[in-house]
Parts: sequence; structure tokens; C-alpha cells
Amino acid sequence: MTTLVLDNGAYTAKIGYSHEKVSVIPNCQFRSKTLRLKTFTANQLDEIKDPSGLFYILPFQKGYLVNWDVQRKVWDHLFGKEMFKVDFADTSVVITEPYFNFMSIQESMNEILFEEYQFQAALRINAGSLSAHRYFQENNSELCCIVVDSGFSFTHIAPYCRGRKMKDGICRSDEVRALAPAEFQVSVVLPQNPICYAWEGGKLLAENPDFEEMVVTREDYEENGHCIYEKFDI
Repeated sequence: MTTLVLDNGAYTAKIGYSHEKVSVIPNCQFRSKTLRLKTFTANQLDEIKDPSGLFYILPFQKGYLVNWDVQRKVWDHLFGKEMFKVDFADTSVVITEPYFNFMSIQESMNEILFEEYQFQAALRINAGSLSAHRYFQENNSELCCIVVDSGFSFTHIAPYCRGRKMKDGICRSDEVRALAPAEFQVSVVLPQNPICYAWEGGKLLAENPDFEEMVVTREDYEENGHCIYEKFDI
């Protein structure tokens, strides 16, 4: 089964199959003020010679996915014939969601992924968790790390230990050093390509031998409904 990795950010979508390269695409629509309110979706912006007459329509507000009409249109474009030509009957998806996501948003995403698009399996996961997964893969001797996830809407500080996120320690903050005990030396690592770092973590996760045990299948969802949401929280 093919796995599509989608880091669904509030400003850009980082998307690609786990065996291919990533593409960074605007996660929004653009509407022209002059061309009879014509709407452009995602990378259709490249067709515009003068973008000064456009205004954004974003699916996210204050870091949370609230405009499902816009998000559906962006996903329709990304999953469709012009972009990734997704065969939903043979594709699973790894998709990111923000920390402290609302259950109503999670349930809506479950319904859209399984009922509308009919992906065969899905894994909802924080972008920071994917970044931590890649970091631990590259640094096998490290037991703990703190992920500073600075996105379009806000910055989260999230501690991870032995590959697991420490939920009680996650916060929105501007000062990283204060989160570590004074007797510990802090080493700050900036990835070479921070925008796609979480996506690369999702790519590695999709290649993990235990990946099939992490995802929720469409059969699981059809049998148990939203009761399976806890399985997403890895």
C-alpha cells in the first residue's frame, strides 16, 4: 500500500508520497479582486502574473482548521489528477494536526479522510512528533529532546523522551532554556531544511516496520467510529 505524507500547515502544505520527494504548496485559496472574483487554489497561484490584486482565503484561523470548505478544495486539488493522482483504494495517509487540537476538528477530519476520500488507513500526528522521530533516528544515542515547533500561527515547546512526547510538558512559550534544568547543557540544533523536517520525519515513520500497527484503518473507523481517536495520539 502507498503512503501519502501530508504536513498540513496553516500556511503551506508539505506533501509527497513516502517513496518520493516533498512538494511545498500554499495551503489556501486566492481570490482575484479584478478578474470577476476568480478563485485560484494552492499552486495555481503560479499562473498569476500580478498577484497584487489577490487576497488570501485560509482554512486555518489562530492555528486551528476551521474553514473546511477551503480545506476540501485544497485537498481536492492536491489529491486530484493535476497533482498527486491519489488512488484512495490503495493509499494510506500520514497527516499532521496541531497540539491541543479540538475533538470536533479531529472528528471532522476522520470523517473527511475515511468517508469522503476513503483512504484505507490514516495516522493523525503532531508535526513536532514527526520532527522528534526524525531527530531520534539521526541521533540514536539521544534519549530526550525538546522540539521548538514555530509555525505560521504560534510556537510550541514540546519535550520528548525515548521517542514519546511528554504531554504535560507541552506549552506555548518564548524561552526554551527555562524548560531545561540548570545543570543540563542545552544544545540547539537547526535542521538544514526546517520547513520540510517534519515531513521527512513522516517519510521515515511510513517506512517503519511497525507503521501498520500505528495507523487506524478504514475498517477500524467503520466499526468503532470516533472511539478510535486515542490511537492517533502516539
